[in-house]
Amino acid sequence: MERTAPNDELKWLSPDEAPFQIAGFAWWAKERKYRRLPVTAPGAIREILDELAYHTSGGQIRFRTNATKLAIRVKLFAPNAAEHIPATAVNGFDCYLGGPGEQQYFGTTRFPHDADHYEYAFFEGLEPEMRAVTLNFPLFQGVHEVRIGVDSEACLLDYPAYASDRKVVLYGTSITQGGCASRPGMSYTNMLSRRFDREFINLGFSGNGQGDPEIATFMSEIDDPGCFVIDYDANNPHIDHLIRTMPEFLRILRSRHAEVPILVLSRIPYGYEHVLTTSRQDRIARRDYQRELVERLRGLGDRYIAFYDGADLTGDLWNECTVDGVHPTDLGFMSIADRLTPILQTILNGGSKQ
Repeated sequence: MERTAPNDELKWLSPDEAPFQIAGFAWWAKERKYRRLPVTAPGAIREILDELAYHTSGGQIRFRTNATKLAIRVKLFAPNAAEHIPATAVNGFDCYLGGPGEQQYFGTTRFPHDADHYEYAFFEGLEPEMRAVTLNFPLFQGVHEVRIGVDSEACLLDYPAYASDRKVVLYGTSITQGGCASRPGMSYTNMLSRRFDREFINLGFSGNGQGDPEIATFMSEIDDPGCFVIDYDANNPHIDHLIRTMPEFLRILRSRHAEVPILVLSRIPYGYEHVLTTSRQDRIARRDYQRELVERLRGLGDRYIAFYDGADLTGDLWNECTVDGVHPTDLGFMSIADRLTPILQTILNGGSKQ
């Protein structure tokens, strides 16, 4: 049941201002927009990419408060229109309590399915003790405005600073963007953000992770990258498109970041591959091309690039962990996060050049 809080009980604050911290939007400090790419002139990038850039996947609001009540007021670009993704993931925010390494899920906004704005109280009546709060933005929707409501006596403080300023930047498809998690915190990039005390930048573009060189250029301009994860195999209509785009995409990243680790992932298996053998054969051909490309680049002296087979991300769960044969459920995303965690730990600790 939706919980709302009377306006006279709360003070409404903008997360754009201190002490709130906005994370997950690489160009936030310069543009102050809930947007995953910089604002560009018309025609500078494909129109659909410009639209998807306003989907707020990976965005977070972080702060500490001793509020006894915490609410959120949201104005969205549009109501939920997804057929196979829960409204709580498309248009919802969810809430985690706890500092770095101790974040625990608390709750998710609830609202009418056709709502393009709502108000929701995450909690009320708690003891006035200081708590670290992380609110995850919607995965497949744009956000015009968000306000945070706390009781009038509440104190707000900064969230603890990241242990490292080096960001993890992930580029890919609708799976990277979070389809079809049940709520924002269950996308694998948001799961990883709770395991690593670093900022994660989600550049998954549903249906449109196609190796656009403009996106590689934008990525190369992000300050302080600690690692690039490249996972756009699944959005290429044919292996020839992957062959045509990936070498240039990687070259653009390397032109500015010669020693930043790059992890290339091939796509996960689809749930119907046990019958449609052509799908499995196509996946294997794409996997082999990407592995060979990485090996060739390493042979040419790039010690900071690595490859990982996407089939190993879901392991034995591959036939039981999707919504539609392609997009993972929370179970699938948990498996992906679990398999990527030790890989990223090794890379971020300097092991990718070995």
